[in-house]
Amino acid sequence: MKRLLAVASLGFMIAAVGIEPAHAGDDVATTIVADQGPVTVNGQPVELRFHVRDAAGRPVPGALVRLFVPVEFMGETKNAIVGEGTTNDGGSAVIRFAPAQTGQVVGTLAFWGSTGYAPSEATVTFDIQKPVYAYDPAPMGLQAWWARSYLILVPFAVIWAIYLLLLWLVVRVRRAGAAASAPSDIAATS
Repeated sequence: MKRLLAVASLGFMIAAVGIEPAHAGDDVATTIVADQGPVTVNGQPVELRFHVRDAAGRPVPGALVRLFVPVEFMGETKNAIVGEGTTNDGGSAVIRFAPAQTGQVVGTLAFWGSTGYAPSEATVTFDIQKPVYAYDPAPMGLQAWWARSYLILVPFAVIWAIYLLLLWLVVRVRRAGAAASAPSDIAATS
């Protein structure tokens, strides 16, 4: 009942003041246009130029646009924001990001809307290739499968060996001390 009264009083106040609530349909439609088609990247950061325009083709300044790409993490693929850019007075902006995977990636440019402008999206395709080197870089780190999997056990084995050695020494010292301090049979009989 209280909720109904609150909504009714809010509606009455809006009608009395003459303010109409904003509707999503009142916002001007926008479009995002990327400057290039599919981009081929060879180990370099991606530089994506785009424009945001309204329905009449006028630039939309100050529009924050985010670039989403699918990212796999722990067996699940989700869209992650890899870059964002805000349009200038001409409605143009640049997003730079360093791709982490190779292959064809379909990204999404998303403008979530702002005051007076409706949200919009556009897709961009990247063909990300492995960098080409004049030579193959030498592998770094441990390359043998057994070294990577069993090497972690070495520090634990060394620590436990030292612990057991110290324990053995403490037991020997206690036994030696106990034998030295034991009363002799001669002293006990006199």
